[in-house]
Amino acid sequence: MIRATLLIAAALSATPLLAQAGTYRERLVTVYGTDACPKASNPDEIVVCTRRPEEERFRIPRPVRETDTSIDRRDNVGEQRAALASGKPSATGIGSCSSVGPGGMIGCNQGLNVVAAVRRAKEGIERAIEPVDK
Repeated sequence: MIRATLLIAAALSATPLLAQAGTYRERLVTVYGTDACPKASNPDEIVVCTRRPEEERFRIPRPVRETDTSIDRRDNVGEQRAALASGKPSATGIGSCSSVGPGGMIGCNQGLNVVAAVRRAKEGIERAIEPVDK
């Protein structure tokens, strides 16, 4: 039994794994204008070049430029007033809703729960005072 197990283990360790089959290096390069595409430094290297116009060399990439930033531009007056009213606008740590310190996300979750409760209450009030057509 032990001999059979050792033979199987030796046979499996001698065969290369499928993940080790490709040992090439891949480089993805973006070149601008008439810049030359870099050459492969060894035969096992694959270089893939994409060419962009010269005027886009120092610009923010198009997918980033065209994203909708309306959410980022919204006015955060309510959140800022709530932070000032709480007396802890720059607090960190547990219960603070900050990316600094341990447990900062706990405060964010509490704040999100409050916002969700307010929205539910507001929707309930709007439904209650909405006229019913007969």
